[in-house]
Amino acid sequence: MLTPDYLDTLPDALVELWQQVEEDILQDIARRIAKMERVTDTADWQLWRFEQIQALHQDVAALLAKYSGKTTAEIRRLLLEAGRQALASDDELYRALGFSPSSIETSEQLNNLLNAGYRQTLGSWQNLTATTANTVTGEFERALDRAWLQISSGAFDYKTAVKQAVDGLAQRMAGVTYPSGHRDTLEVAVRRAVLTGVNQTSAQLQLARMEEMDCNFVEVTAHGGARPQHAVWQGKVYHRGGAVIYDGVRYEDFETATGYGTGPGLCGWNCRHNFYPFFPGLSEPNWGQGQLEALNAKEVEYGGHMYSRYEISQMQRQLERRVRKAKRRYLAEDAAGLDATQAAVQLKAARQKLAAFVRDTGGRADSQRTGVAGFGRSAASKATAAAERNHRLWLKSIGAEKTSLNTLAKYYDGKYNNSPAYRMLTRYAQSVESGMLSPLSGLDLYSTLYERIEQEIIGQETANGIRIRAQSQHFMERVLGTMKDPHTGYSRSGVPIEDIIDCVLHGTARPVRNSEKSSSQLFCTEKCAVSINPKTGVLIQCNPL
Repeated sequence: MLTPDYLDTLPDALVELWQQVEEDILQDIARRIAKMERVTDTADWQLWRFEQIQALHQDVAALLAKYSGKTTAEIRRLLLEAGRQALASDDELYRALGFSPSSIETSEQLNNLLNAGYRQTLGSWQNLTATTANTVTGEFERALDRAWLQISSGAFDYKTAVKQAVDGLAQRMAGVTYPSGHRDTLEVAVRRAVLTGVNQTSAQLQLARMEEMDCNFVEVTAHGGARPQHAVWQGKVYHRGGAVIYDGVRYEDFETATGYGTGPGLCGWNCRHNFYPFFPGLSEPNWGQGQLEALNAKEVEYGGHMYSRYEISQMQRQLERRVRKAKRRYLAEDAAGLDATQAAVQLKAARQKLAAFVRDTGGRADSQRTGVAGFGRSAASKATAAAERNHRLWLKSIGAEKTSLNTLAKYYDGKYNNSPAYRMLTRYAQSVESGMLSPLSGLDLYSTLYERIEQEIIGQETANGIRIRAQSQHFMERVLGTMKDPHTGYSRSGVPIEDIIDCVLHGTARPVRNSEKSSSQLFCTEKCAVSINPKTGVLIQCNPL
């Protein structure tokens, strides 16, 4: 038997190796695209384009040849290790029941199965990587053509077009093409090929051992987060060779029930389920119906909703992919000599969101699934410094240098905990960036006035009995005023808090105005006018008079 956790981590070393190949190719492409600036004439462009495509094809072929030996040896090692592990686990059960299984080293049949599985797994992978050079150069060719069209048409300048091309490849560059036409990254392809090949080969060894031991029943492993199609058959006992009733218990057919031997079924594509021998009357089932139902229950709360472990695992995988994509984008832009600040910011945001998700769902961070070859300590330190520098510049540009969220760690902690400081900074930043407030106002003054309104106005009643319950973002914009209103182009004065208090408590109430979306009532004094939603008690806006 191979456990789900064992199968999950088994391909990691080989995946890391091919991540390096993938990153080497991407950065090579990024550097080539960055050289487009030197080519201006159309005829020169066609020649340069042809030369670059041919050179890349040759470089990729050489890179694949460089890593083929390591891959062959690693696939052989993984299959042998997994085969021995699967049989060792099963053999413990056989020996406990008095059986004497043969050694894998001396069994010609088992070694033949192991060698056949090795040849099939290696052959499948070699067939896929045989498409890599053409797949990658096709991606490169399309990216070049898009960038050239954007530059030559005047739609974008050189740097923007190159950045878009590099970012696009960092997000979605395919490395292999399947016979069906489906394309995938090298990283995804190697994980799928190795996991599937190893599990299928081990299963063949286990079935051969069952024939040797005359065992016709199997129990399938189970794990949380199984695919819905797999959850229905995991953790149950089946009979090999057709459904039977044994000692009054019905056992479904192993292959029919689990889909064993097919891509979508047990031990198929990316499947982490396995099985082990079971002897009715002697063996005790490892899984009861209650335990299986608990595995698939919607027991994890996140964002106000309940999810199953499988759903949470898929959400986490998506966030992990975002981190990897952000790292690839950063490395590719850096290789192309582009300003990678925004990529660094995107990476920081992706990592913080993943960390918050794992914390909130009680999950486990898996560095293997967020790792990208070439993104070591140096790149991480450089990216972090760029992101922090950008954060400080942003705070300065909006007049918020004195916020307590003056580092990205504090900022994202505030964001994912929805802290008062984060909510205040967000409201203020939105108003400044929309042009409704001047950055010269400063976050300190904004916060002070906001809190005064909360303490001195919210909770009060107007002269005609409306309870004031909240203030809108637009109301705060009107309190402070601005040098240049983005809607009118003119300056707009603010309104003192004292005048607002006098207006809502003692001002003359005008008739209520109703619309499809809201209602408002205007209160006026000689100094200002304040509008309030009479239904919700929200302060809408104020104007000096």
